[in-house]
Amino acid sequence: MPQNRPSIPLKLTHDFILEVVFELRLEMSTFPEVLFGRLADHTPWRGFHQDPLPAYSIPAVMRQTDPNLRYQPILQLSGEAGRRSVRIGPNVVSYHRTAPYVGWTQFSAELEELFEGVFEKTENPSVSRLGLRYINAATLELHGIAEIGDLNLRVMVADSQIGSSVTVNYMNEHERDTQSVVRIATPDFVIGTVPASATLMIDVDVSTKIGFKATAVGAVRDWAEFAHEEEKAQFFRLLKPETIEALREK
Repeated sequence: MPQNRPSIPLKLTHDFILEVVFELRLEMSTFPEVLFGRLADHTPWRGFHQDPLPAYSIPAVMRQTDPNLRYQPILQLSGEAGRRSVRIGPNVVSYHRTAPYVGWTQFSAELEELFEGVFEKTENPSVSRLGLRYINAATLELHGIAEIGDLNLRVMVADSQIGSSVTVNYMNEHERDTQSVVRIATPDFVIGTVPASATLMIDVDVSTKIGFKATAVGAVRDWAEFAHEEEKAQFFRLLKPETIEALREK
């Protein structure tokens, strides 16, 4: 981090986080319905609601042949009024946490439950992709951000700054066969539910590259910690120093 940039806060007075997702794509011989049953009996998730997801009604052959459907979860375990969920498909398991964010210490402990469950309940899992994604919403009231010009970012065309309606995507390369994609958009460019007060949506998605492979839970655990540090760095470099200091919890 440049010396003129403030340090990353341990905690903000008002965070931006709407949802955090950790995804494992893996090859396994266990049928998703069997894995679903085993994970439903996993101690941390006993009592979670069990539901099919929309992709469950699509024939398995179609899901496997369509790249857009291959990694779609088909079954879900959900608890805490839907704020926590585990989603399972033939080649994917993902863990979801919605606002209010519980902080990395607790979230990483919940990820440990996920990793233990997947590696204990499947036969010879081979992970081909890991992803950690934070979906954020900025507001004027809580964060002092009214438009993209309030970020540490400039979008210019012919010396004129674009700010009222915009979407920006860019990629960063990291160590450990890892990359991150950052997406910033005004609400009019976002498909799906957006908080009424949101002025900008900021999506930071850290993932492994093609060719990655992990067969041990320790490798997955270590990568999650690494990815979290990279995610924080990418998010906070978008904020102006004065914004960081105004939001830093003293």
